[in-house]
Parts: sequence; structure tokens; C-alpha cells
Amino acid sequence: MAGVVAGAIAAEQIIATGLEAAAAVVIAAPTQPLKVSLVQLPKPEGDSASLARSHHSLTVINNKAYVFGGQHSSSESTDSNHNQLVLCDPVIHTLSLPGPKTHINPSPETQTSHTSFPPLPVQDASTGQPFRPTARAEHAACSWGNRVVIHGGRDGPSAPIASDENCLWVWDVDSLSWSRLRGDTQLHKSMAPRYGHYLFSDEKQNFLLLVGGRADAAKGAGVSREVWFYDLNQQVWSALPDAPAEPLAAAYTGHTLYLLTEEQGVQYLDVRATAEEREKPLEWLRLDEEPAPAPRPTPREGGALVPLGTGYGREYLIYLFGGGAGAGEKKWYGDIWALQLPSRELSGAMIKDKIRDKVLPKKVKSGEGTWAEVEVLPMQQSESEAGKVHPGPRARFGAGAVEKGVVVWGGVNAKGDVEGDGWVIRVASGVADEDRLE
Repeated sequence: MAGVVAGAIAAEQIIATGLEAAAAVVIAAPTQPLKVSLVQLPKPEGDSASLARSHHSLTVINNKAYVFGGQHSSSESTDSNHNQLVLCDPVIHTLSLPGPKTHINPSPETQTSHTSFPPLPVQDASTGQPFRPTARAEHAACSWGNRVVIHGGRDGPSAPIASDENCLWVWDVDSLSWSRLRGDTQLHKSMAPRYGHYLFSDEKQNFLLLVGGRADAAKGAGVSREVWFYDLNQQVWSALPDAPAEPLAAAYTGHTLYLLTEEQGVQYLDVRATAEEREKPLEWLRLDEEPAPAPRPTPREGGALVPLGTGYGREYLIYLFGGGAGAGEKKWYGDIWALQLPSRELSGAMIKDKIRDKVLPKKVKSGEGTWAEVEVLPMQQSESEAGKVHPGPRARFGAGAVEKGVVVWGGVNAKGDVEGDGWVIRVASGVADEDRLE
């Protein structure tokens, strides 16, 4: 009998030790590089040529992409035939997006439907002007509940639209109608019209953030580092601390504004979770404090920085494509990078990261604040889906966040031609490393 009991105890110890070892392997598994898949969206039926554009906005609401504005021709090309600026009509284009593959839904809908909504000929009773945004490019846009919010832009090669008076144009995806929010600023502050800037919403706190941009050289010098806060209840713009450097790309997630700069890395501004907390001074800080030899993407213009969550509190910023910056020979990029953000409070990812940083050997780190180029996994495509396997180098495209991924549409390629296709970059399904599916 004693032998049986001893054997049972020994077996229990072996099982416990095995479970501990398995848990240690999972916890120690690296969170970088992120593994992703690239899927080209099927071309929608109808006149898909109308969707070929660059310098436009793409806003995702309820797994639909809303494309607005931009230009049909490219100023990036050295071919004189491409240098004529042709703005796209001020039409809202809606594209349905495929969902991710899951255990519950292993074969999601793969078709892409396209609907367009031309502006109705409605006039503002007070001004007699059309009650809709005019054609524009390099405007800023974001989602706000079931609405697309648009600000600024240019209607010429380098002239911001001054007639908007910093108002916000709002497209309601349910009523299919435009409305306008006034653009007043706080006392003793002026806000120059601009283009090439970024706009984000915090739906929980009901405010917008605007950062950067370019303005009329004679009237708006210095706007490239400005940060503005728009209270959606009071409909007033107020200034926040200027960014340390001009942003090449920007993103907002977890009440934190992130800017990718050329010489000062990734800067971030925590705008806090409540209005009471924002009464204290806000401060810009640097996230990626690694030494210079550490892997990181080459700074470039015309790319996109998009937050991507993989679940359980793990989040990244995805930096993709870009190019066409600077004088002389222009470089174009088709690479995709991931910057690991701090894990969310009280999440499974946060618990793992605390163990990595404080319990496991020093060589095992959480990965917070580190860059890594993503690993693109090959995808099997049916004969009907066969085509390009990679978007290729491009810049000035529209991009937005979808479930565990990023959607991209259009842009300018390395030849200076305008693209009219769409792609979804998602965290790869079925990856063995469970930590990447946190």
C-alpha cells in the first residue's frame, strides 16, 4: 500500500513539474516578430476604377471601410502626364470587409461589395453654400460612433481649404446624410487651416485629437507640431502641448497619442482617462529608448501607423509602407513593422510581462517598446482569388484598423501610378505561439 501511495505522489509531482515547465515555455515565448497574413480584397463589382486614388482617407465602422476624397493623379511621378492634379469627387464610398478566420467561423465571407453615396444638392440656409464638404485631398478623418468625421485638407497642390473655418464635416452612416460641427477655438488662440494632418476620436470621453499638418507658408508656419483637443460637447478647439518633433505618422489608442518622428523615435502623450486627470500638466515622453543599433524601420513619409490588438491586452502599432520623401531619388518601401506597446492594465498580457521582466532570467524580456519587422506567412488562395501576393511598395494610401488587423486601400506605387486595390493584413490564424494570440 505504501508503494502505491508513494507512486501516486511521485506521479503528481511529475505532472505538476510538467505543467510548470509548459507554463514557463508559454510565458517565455517571444512576442516579436509578429506573424501576419496578407490577403488582397476581391475587386468589387461595378466601376472599381473610381476607387483608384491616393491622398484619401479610409475610416472603418462596423467592418465596413468608408473611403472619401483624395486625388486620381499623382504628384510623385516624374512623368509630366501624371502631374496634373485631379481631385476625386466628394463621394462617400463604402466597402464591406471580410472577417477574420476563427474556430467558430473558419470560412468567413470573402466578397467585397461597393456602394457609393453622391452628395445631395442641399444648401446651407444661412450661407447658401452646399451643405457638404467640397472635393479635397490630404484631409484628416476618423470614426465617431456610427459617423465619419472629416477635417481640413487641400484643394490645390499646396493650398489648404480656408473656407471650412476649421469646422468638422460629419457623415452619418445610418441616415446617409452630412452635418457640420462648428470650429471655434479657445480665447486668444488661432488655428490655421491645414492638410496632411491626423485626426483621432476617443468615443468613451467624447473628444477628438488633431496633430500636425501643413499650412499656407505665409499664414501658418509652425503648425506641423501642433496638437489640438476638440470637445464634442462644447464644440470648441483647445491647444495641447506641442509635439517634440514633426510626426511622420501618428496613432491613438488607450487614451495615448503616439507619434513616429524622424530623429526622436516614438513620442507619446497620455491624455488621461478622465477630464479631472487632464487638469494636471500633460507631458510628452519617449517610448522606444533602445540604443541606435536595435532594429527599427527607416523613417519615411506617406506610410501609416495603425494600432492592432491581438487580444488579452497585447497591442502593437503597425507601421507599413511609405516613401516618396525628400529631394533627389525617392525611396519606396513595402515593409511592415510592429512596435510592441505596453500591455493593458489588469490583462493576461500584463501578468505575463511582469513575470518576464521580474521573475524569468534577464535574457527573457517583455518586448515592450521594441520594433521588429513582421513575418509574413504564405497564404493558400483559391483559383478565383489568385493574383498579387503582396501590395508592393506604395505611399499615401488609406488605412484603418479592423479586428486583429489593418485594411489598406489605394495609394501611389513606386512608378508614380495610382493604385485601386485593397489589402487586409491580419495576425496569422493558427500560429502555434499562443503568446501572439494574446
